[in-house]
Amino acid sequence: MKNIIYLIIWFTFLAFIVQWVKYKFPHWKGWFGERFVHKKLSELGEMYKIIDDLLLPSAGNINTTQIDHVIVSNYGIFCIETKDYSGWIFGNARDQYWTQVIYRRKHRFYNPLRQNYAHIMAIEDLIKLQFPNIKIFPFIIFPSAGKLKITGTDCVGNGRDTVAKIRTFNREILTDTDRDKIYEILVNADIKDKESRKLHIKNAKSMKIK
Repeated sequence: MKNIIYLIIWFTFLAFIVQWVKYKFPHWKGWFGERFVHKKLSELGEMYKIIDDLLLPSAGNINTTQIDHVIVSNYGIFCIETKDYSGWIFGNARDQYWTQVIYRRKHRFYNPLRQNYAHIMAIEDLIKLQFPNIKIFPFIIFPSAGKLKITGTDCVGNGRDTVAKIRTFNREILTDTDRDKIYEILVNADIKDKESRKLHIKNAKSMKIK
């Protein structure tokens, strides 16, 4: 009888562990994807200042917007959204949703270009008084995708593609002083409060924007 009880306890514990890992795996996968992208972006050099996981006030439906990576450089500002999706990715720049295909399974997700547009608006709101004419360039990175079939834009790629594209922006439009000032504005605006960040995640999931 004791052996049966032990087995029940063991299988209950094992089932709990499996469910916990299934819940946590997307978070871990996303974190590793963002760390991989950060490492790639760091290859750009000292003239590019990187901010990761930036949470800013927003005029949108959920009051805040979370940006995976912002690069403030002498050549402009680059706003980067990372999607650590595997398989093939299909979509058009104008579509509301894109599609992930893994064998015969399909999954629709919100167009990250639209998501990144909200990010750009949040950055512009913070710097427009002092820097009203600074161009912010959007990029979407899929570090784990097998194939990218995205039409209507050339700002979607993997980490290596994106680093190469950013390097094509080689005309200096910001002094070191202005670059550092913009960087300081964004860092100071970053919402660090844990409860606010938890609320953002909850609201983003309810809006189906991840």
